Amino acid sequence: MIPALAPLFQGGFASYGHLLRLAEPDDTAIPLSDLFDAQRLRQCLWQFRPDLVGEDERALLSIWSKYYFLRLIPPVLAANLILQRELPVSVDTLAVELDADGLPCVFVLPDDGLPLATPSESSPSSNVSLHPLTRFERLMLENLQPVIGAWQQALGLSPRVLWSNASRYIYWFMGELKNTGLPEMFWAPGQALLEQPTFASGDKNPLFGAYQERLNANTGKRLTVRRTCCIRFRLPDTALCEDCPRLCRKGMAA
Repeated sequence: MIPALAPLFQGGFASYGHLLRLAEPDDTAIPLSDLFDAQRLRQCLWQFRPDLVGEDERALLSIWSKYYFLRLIPPVLAANLILQRELPVSVDTLAVELDADGLPCVFVLPDDGLPLATPSESSPSSNVSLHPLTRFERLMLENLQPVIGAWQQALGLSPRVLWSNASRYIYWFMGELKNTGLPEMFWAPGQALLEQPTFASGDKNPLFGAYQERLNANTGKRLTVRRTCCIRFRLPDTALCEDCPRLCRKGMAA
């Protein structure tokens, strides 16, 4: 448990506490950038699902990547939104422990981060509020963006699929925060990750519009689904996700 985060990882958030730790002398965790190497990445995939060696490795990477996003995004967002703390998750400094299945299981931080900058600190001469995505730029631009780019280059998986996978756990975790009964001020800023079209620089937000309402052609009901399929259906005996856009096609079912 990182001491600065101890007030956060209690009660319903206790299970997230073990996912982050501080670096130690002679640490055995590997640099996150090691997972950018195609052969090292393949070794993780084969360790994760040895029964699927020889199948579509892009679909396998898609499933594997979900564990990365699931285990990194919720605790980092929780620290940001509830403790108002920005964690150092840059790919240049972050390390990772892999479990027996070749999955990321613990993220090793170089330090415990800093309090989020306030509008006055970021622009002392201005009373203008910070852009809604500014507080998330370290996670988005220093981690998710280079990670997704590296995995696309390594194994050819579309960045759209990987950003969609990341969006799934943002969308899910925001719902979890709402359901805890926390005041809106603690979770509402996180909505910008999926609802704000651009960063302060004007660059497009790849998470914008990741979820949408569509009509299920089989039932006539409206569903909230991801815009992009994770392509797990390309693997044998693998069902569609419950929020897959393919569910809206005639004859498709989870």
